[in-house]
Amino acid sequence: MSEELKAAENLREELLRLAAEFDNYKKEVARERELWRERALDEALLLFLPVYEALERALSTDQDPDQLREGLRAVHGLFGEILNRLDCKPIPAMGQDFDPLYHEAVLAEESAEPKNKILAELERGWIRQGRVLRPAKVKVSLGPKGGEAQ
Repeated sequence: MSEELKAAENLREELLRLAAEFDNYKKEVARERELWRERALDEALLLFLPVYEALERALSTDQDPDQLREGLRAVHGLFGEILNRLDCKPIPAMGQDFDPLYHEAVLAEESAEPKNKILAELERGWIRQGRVLRPAKVKVSLGPKGGEAQ
């Protein structure tokens, strides 16, 4: 009988040890996940620092409006390059058929255009690697008679 108790006690200790090891493993995975998140954030920030600095330079000088406009175009180009490097693309909207996977209808009106044709893009939508980051907010056509069956 004492050997059975000894075996049971050994199994209990083994189970406690395995539970402690698993708990340590979960904590280590959580620490690594946080480290990867921080590194990814650091990389993204490094991409945007040149844009911030270019805006800072543009705002710190007294430039004529044409020079300022040209500087803003350059900053816009920097932003575009960053978005491209991050594989972030705008979602086509104007003149497209409404697709609820990519567009969010916030306004609708009667028009000569067919029903569910996008009439205006109110806020650009963005997609990255096939995933919608933000749907495009659009105005859609109800058709010539406000969407009624003809």
